[in-house]
Amino acid sequence: MSVTPIIEFRGVRKEFATGDRTVVALDGIDLSIDEGEVFAVIGYSGAGKSTLVRLVNALEPATSGSVRVDGTDLTTVRERDLRAVRRDIGMIFQQFNLLRSRTVFGNVAYPLRVAGWDKARREERVTELLRFVGITDKAWHYPDQLSGGQKQRVGIARALATSPRILLADESTSALDPETTGDVLRLLQRVNTELGVTIVVITHEMDVVRRIADTVAVLDSGRVVEQGSVLDVFTAPEAVATRGFVQSVLHDRPGGEELRGIRERHPGRLVTAALRDDRRIGTVLSGAVGRHDVRFEIVHGGIKDLGGRSIGRLTLELIGTDPDVDALIAELRQHTEVEEVPA
Repeated sequence: MSVTPIIEFRGVRKEFATGDRTVVALDGIDLSIDEGEVFAVIGYSGAGKSTLVRLVNALEPATSGSVRVDGTDLTTVRERDLRAVRRDIGMIFQQFNLLRSRTVFGNVAYPLRVAGWDKARREERVTELLRFVGITDKAWHYPDQLSGGQKQRVGIARALATSPRILLADESTSALDPETTGDVLRLLQRVNTELGVTIVVITHEMDVVRRIADTVAVLDSGRVVEQGSVLDVFTAPEAVATRGFVQSVLHDRPGGEELRGIRERHPGRLVTAALRDDRRIGTVLSGAVGRHDVRFEIVHGGIKDLGGRSIGRLTLELIGTDPDVDALIAELRQHTEVEEVPA
């Protein structure tokens, strides 16, 4: 059954005039985000991530191409008619953007007041949201009295106030410590699974992508250089930028001084084999001596959990004659990707 995307970019270009020159922030973006998924957009600073997210809620107009949200082409809609589209889009920010003069309760109630909800409905909805994000006991505190994680919970509750179908999370964990980041990501997963909200995560942290996203697009210099399921992108990254992001999380390939130290201690042939949550590599290796008269030792490895699956790579020292080692490598390649580590 085909799924109609809730967000679509088709040939989108965004330019900014800066003095006497034009800066291209996005160049030919094609993306489809399905309803109900967690879609991550990752890139280094200046890649165009924040510009892209501002096109989704029409805070910036596209220079050319089309941006569709729930079937509506935002490039053809008048400004006054964009309010209806924006009501279906919530947003959370890196720096929280809370109103310091309002309590937690008041911050979450604010968009409901703007939307014209009466007092009784506002109070009922805010109470429900504070319970959902786990900060009912902070209802009458002010932002300055909260930790970073608590502030972001308020931000999430506020973004959900009017029951949007889409939630945009722009670097929403960048200002948080690792433990708090985990708490916030688990909360966002609940928003997605329990409330059915489509989430677009803008980040420069591949570990955030690994922990929460279904699909990922990699931006580099305003272009999408790679996109696909998180599993596919992690296990077989193609673009240079993507490989850098994946390596930053998995640390599954030795290099530099680390590799030189391994070579000094392990003079045999070194290979790196991909691990994709199955036991076939182990089966081949466990019978290696009997079948190929090759001994092996694991000298380096980087393995992470991805949606309940183990992924990563193991670097092995293979000790034996060249023909026997070649035979073992050939057998391994029937089951997974194997690369010889250059001397």
